[in-house]
Amino acid sequence: MTALLSVDSLGVHLDGVAGAPLVDDVSFEVAEGERLGVIGESGSGKSLTALAVLRLLAHPLRATGSIRLATGEGDVEVIGARQRRLDGVRGSTVGAVFQEPLASLDPLMRIGAQLAWPLRRHRGLRGDALRRAVLDALAEVQLAAPERIARSFIHEVSGGQRQRVAIALALAAQPRLLIADEPTTALDVTVQAGVLELIQSSVAERGMSLVFISHDLPVVAGIADRVVVMRAGRVVETGETRQLLSAPREGYTRTLVAASRALDDLLPAAPLDGGRV
Repeated sequence: MTALLSVDSLGVHLDGVAGAPLVDDVSFEVAEGERLGVIGESGSGKSLTALAVLRLLAHPLRATGSIRLATGEGDVEVIGARQRRLDGVRGSTVGAVFQEPLASLDPLMRIGAQLAWPLRRHRGLRGDALRRAVLDALAEVQLAAPERIARSFIHEVSGGQRQRVAIALALAAQPRLLIADEPTTALDVTVQAGVLELIQSSVAERGMSLVFISHDLPVVAGIADRVVVMRAGRVVETGETRQLLSAPREGYTRTLVAASRALDDLLPAAPLDGGRV
């Protein structure tokens, strides 16, 4: 299969600080339509890797190596690309959903206006067509009363609703790749299942590729075709999900799998209700 995302020997460095890089020699690929899980403990470099792919690392963080995204106009080398070129890639080729929507959404803009921006820029919509597309985008992520939501500011809706808005924003320009970085960690348990179901169904219906980042191995196991395990900024192990869970090669991966199974044994079997908030 053709690689949509190719990461080769990625490093993330803290300029002016001596010592090992925060992310060191990370390499992986994501094929068209593939769902890749990235798993690891807090501080393992998962989110830094995602930010590097999006070229959103803030100074003094600096990325080295190679990150290539396949677009309809050829491959783009993210590291070193001009900002104008990246603005065309973000949204149309790759969209992102982060852990805390309050940090990724603009508190000073109405939700409808935020959604209108990528629809106007990447899909060229104007007037009535733009207004309909905004409401359709909110309805697609299963938000009731999309007209009311479009008129609201982010502080006027619940946490679960904010994350659905963030997903709608990430999908608005119809990207080929979605990066979901701990998208349910900040949500109540009662709404996590509904958001996970929404991400899975959206990816499947659109034939998108997915990079799903989490510290929750059971969640990743239920979503990903293949898994990358990270620890201390490096890739420890990678493989197909079923194989990696049934016969992990590395000690760290075996510890993660064993801890997950032990927790399952301790907790009563109670399915999440998938309620929407």
